[in-house]
Amino acid sequence: MVKFNSEMLILAREARGLSQEELAEQMGVKQGTLSKIENGLLDATEYMQKICDALNFPDTFFLQEGRRFEINAHYYRKKIAIPKKEFSQAKALVDIIKRNLDKLLLSIEVPHENLPKWDVSKNGSPSLYANYLREYWRIPKGKLEKLTQIIENNGILVVHVDFGNAKLDGLSMYTENNQAVIFLNKSLPGDRMRLTLAHELGHLGMHFAKIIDTVRDAEKEAMEFASELLIPSVEIMPHLTRLNLEKLADLKRYWRVSMAAILYKAKELNLVKDNTVRYLWTQFRKLNYHIQEPVELEVPVEKPTLVKEIIDAFVNELDYTKSDLAKLLSISLDDFENFYFQSRVKFKVVKMA
Repeated sequence: MVKFNSEMLILAREARGLSQEELAEQMGVKQGTLSKIENGLLDATEYMQKICDALNFPDTFFLQEGRRFEINAHYYRKKIAIPKKEFSQAKALVDIIKRNLDKLLLSIEVPHENLPKWDVSKNGSPSLYANYLREYWRIPKGKLEKLTQIIENNGILVVHVDFGNAKLDGLSMYTENNQAVIFLNKSLPGDRMRLTLAHELGHLGMHFAKIIDTVRDAEKEAMEFASELLIPSVEIMPHLTRLNLEKLADLKRYWRVSMAAILYKAKELNLVKDNTVRYLWTQFRKLNYHIQEPVELEVPVEKPTLVKEIIDAFVNELDYTKSDLAKLLSISLDDFENFYFQSRVKFKVVKMA
């Protein structure tokens, strides 16, 4: 007999952004009762309907096996400065979608992951890795267009997620079935989303399944990789002299990264004097560019398509309805609508034994 999994109750509660006290109030029970259910000390059978109604999850969600996943704080130590409740909600949403993807990929094939791994201590700097990857993926010189498409074509899923109030840009990980996934905050502007996407790609290539020396800064390494992947030093160096706001704006139009990222690149390459950097940052703050750069320079958001195409294959080739898929994934139809959407490309269906 399949048993109630209290870990899934905690996961569902966190996904809804509720404290234990708040959920208990919505269920109309004492917090102590809910605490005992979550700790596996009290049979949840008589409370199942109240749990489902309060959290808007089907009962099958709570019968799933497994534990909630934990994020390696070494890679994300700066991100975990986010308030605990907001971070827990974002992490829970990612966990649920990650579980969904593993179920979906039992029936649908996606491109095989084609990301060469890189050991900074042996192979060289993150910048060297970025240039190597550009050559390996045959990315033309100049601005890197359609980064999301390139990453998905190489077998890495990209998912846009509503992280709510959590000021979290992105997370990268491997699912239980070893599928690489990058989750991005769907509210990010296009330039920041591209930088975050490249940053998380750097984590996947340099840091996962490796023991990282504690003196190394994995976040800084990922940022160096991202900067070099999007704006290669050799190509942009001739254009980083006599920087001003107008020139930074022109460079943003071409490279599709923020003015701030370009200024940071110039500083890292020692191509701009400290007093010029201070002056430009003062101008940024005066014009609120540190919050939002000019609207007319807005970089279009790149839309991922691979998960859409997986859903589309279920609908068009396996005759699933949205309700069928929601049941398969043990989520409500509302959540299915919020997480996923239709698309157009056909995939190879795996023939199950």
